[in-house]
Amino acid sequence: MRDYGICLWSFGDIPVEKKCQLAKEIGVTGVEVEGNLAQNPAELASLLKQYQLKVLSVTPNNVDISSADEEVRKQAVAYFLDLLDWASELGAFRICLHGEVGKIEGSDDATCDWERLVKSTKAVMEKAEKLGIAVVFEVLNRYENHQVVTGAEALQLIQDVASPSLSVLLDAYHMNIEEPNPVATLEQVNTQLGMYHVADSNRQAIGNGHADIKGQIEALHKVNYKGPIIMEMVAEGPNPFKAEKEGNYLDVLSKYYRDSLEQIKSWDGI
Repeated sequence: MRDYGICLWSFGDIPVEKKCQLAKEIGVTGVEVEGNLAQNPAELASLLKQYQLKVLSVTPNNVDISSADEEVRKQAVAYFLDLLDWASELGAFRICLHGEVGKIEGSDDATCDWERLVKSTKAVMEKAEKLGIAVVFEVLNRYENHQVVTGAEALQLIQDVASPSLSVLLDAYHMNIEEPNPVATLEQVNTQLGMYHVADSNRQAIGNGHADIKGQIEALHKVNYKGPIIMEMVAEGPNPFKAEKEGNYLDVLSKYYRDSLEQIKSWDGI
C-alpha cells in the first residue's frame, strides 16, 4: 500500500498537536515532520502514534551546507548530524537534505562550491549509513537555491557522493519551474527517486494550476516508485500565512489537501 502524507510545516505557526489533528482529519497515512531539535522526539513520537500517523520524512532547518565560510558550513553539517540522532530517536527512517533556501548565488568559484556540497553531504551520509537512515536530497529551484535545481544535477551529486543511502527528492512544484518536461525527469531519475513531493504549478491544490500531475503519477508507476507521495501546498497569495491570522488559511489548505488526496488516489490506483 502507498503512503500518502503532508508536510506539517505548511500549517504555519500552530501547535504540533493541532497539525497532527488536521492531518488525521484530511485522511493521510503519514506526515513529514519539522526537524526542530528542541522538540522532544519521544513526545512527538507519542503524539503521532495517538493520531495514527507514520513519520514519512523529516524537513530540515534552513542551514548552508556548502557555505564558503568554513564555520557556517561546519555548523550546518553539525545540525544534520544532530538531526540524524533526533530522527533515530523519533523512529524516522528518512530525512531530507538540501541547500540553504534563499541562497540564490554561490561564490565566484562554482567548482569549489560543488566540492564543498559534496564533502558536506558525504559527512552526513557517513552517519546516516551507520544509523540506517535514508537521506533524500531535495531538488529546489533557482529562486530558492543556486545548486541542484534539476534532476540531472541531483544524479551528478548522487554519483559524486557515492552513498547507497542517498537518493533524490523530486518536487512537482520545483520541477514546473526548472524542468522542460517533469515527467521525463521522473523517468530519468528512475530508481534513484527516493521521495516525491506534489503540488500544482502554483503550489496549490491539484487542478488549480497547469502541471501534468496525472502524467507524473503515471511516471511513478513506470519507474516502479513504491515510496510515499507527500503533498506540500500553501494557500493563495503573496503571504499565505497571513490568511491564518484572518482565520481561513487552515480551512483553505485543508480543503486543498483533501481534494488533492482524493484526486491523487484515483490516478495512483494503488
